[in-house]
Amino acid sequence: MAGLLALAVGGCSASSAGGSRPAASGSASTLTSSSGSARPSDGATPTPTPTCAGQPAGARALNLSTSDGAAFAGLELGTGPKGVLLVPEAGRSGMCGWMSYATELAAKGLHVMLIGMPGSATGSGSADASAPGFGDTGVQAVVSALGRLRSDGATAVVAVGASAGASTALAAAESTADEVESGASAVVALSADELGDLPSKASTIHVPTLMAVADGDRYISADDERKLFDALATPAVIKTLDVLPASSGHGWDLLADQGFKDKVTTFITAQLATGYTVWGAGPRTVVLSNQSDESQAAWQAYADHLVAEGYRVAMWDYGIGDPAAALGDVVKALRAQQDGPIFLLGASKGAKVSLIAATSITPPVTAVVTLSAESGMASGVDVASYVKRLTCPALVLTAEKDGWGSADAAKTFQAVLPNLVRTLIYPGADHGTALLYGANGPKSIADIDAFLKAH
Repeated sequence: MAGLLALAVGGCSASSAGGSRPAASGSASTLTSSSGSARPSDGATPTPTPTCAGQPAGARALNLSTSDGAAFAGLELGTGPKGVLLVPEAGRSGMCGWMSYATELAAKGLHVMLIGMPGSATGSGSADASAPGFGDTGVQAVVSALGRLRSDGATAVVAVGASAGASTALAAAESTADEVESGASAVVALSADELGDLPSKASTIHVPTLMAVADGDRYISADDERKLFDALATPAVIKTLDVLPASSGHGWDLLADQGFKDKVTTFITAQLATGYTVWGAGPRTVVLSNQSDESQAAWQAYADHLVAEGYRVAMWDYGIGDPAAALGDVVKALRAQQDGPIFLLGASKGAKVSLIAATSITPPVTAVVTLSAESGMASGVDVASYVKRLTCPALVLTAEKDGWGSADAAKTFQAVLPNLVRTLIYPGADHGTALLYGANGPKSIADIDAFLKAH
């Protein structure tokens, strides 16, 4: 499965030629401060409460810090599970340069956070010239802000930034590439520059990404942006690079074009539409449900494969309620977005949850695929009793020496519903997602591909 293993956003800082950049044009607000009692993060030195001219009355000031204790400011607008993190350009406007767009996004019901950069984040002027954007401290700030936004209720977050902030956020996406539940769910990168060694690391980034640059941008060439774009491991169907007219400007100035701004906003809202992680835009959807000791991250490589095969893929994590009911809610949300066949595919616990949920989802799902489904849930539920009620085909995969009893369970499922259940037993003892990523991976993936295409 190694072959399967395959976000992000910005601000202007000193050019590679050494000249300082002017502040962004337009009506960007100016950052000011006032006394206040915003809650500082643990270990952070309290800083003046940040405010921006024109900020809405409900904006909440934040005093934040990186894991190394570097303090930086933030503002939070709105609440809820649909998060947007806005990373600034360099220059005197700071995070306030995002205020107008942040207000628009919050008015659409999104949970928006604007952040400034720690004082030690100085872009390519930092000690490590290979560090992209605002440097390692800036990357830590983005990672910390993502964590804070999620702790404040966001279950999915699109990172949006401009110029050096774009490359900083891309670098943050690279550093959290295996952390779906804590990293960015998607990225918008406007004129990402100060790239440092980012192009050599971009092959670990594979979340949905929208990049843009103006033709003739004097800080970053469209060719260099294309090279970075091509280096991303994000499947081609969920990444976009727009090269805009030369008059479009740089960084957040690209949003002055209403048509392009509408495209960015549509991208953001589409990524956040369900509150779950959704990759791809195909007409057929596969919903992946985790085994009990794993999270969404375990599916990333296989999700990339499915997206490349033309599927829309949804990943989710269990909460405290009934997982089968929660899976039903995911399917309902996905159907509200688009019509088309929906397949449930789960590993171990997720396999059992998929079988149980398939008996109550209406209209029925197209088919179910299970990896190492055992015969019972921890709550004592007999899974076979639900298999009897299936009205759709099911492909049951297991290993002959599975240590959790799924080989015997597969035979039971086949016996209770022989006309709809097909069982495939592989050599060895791989369990759950190990059937995809172990020695049986090439064969099991080919078998699943064939089953999905047949339905």
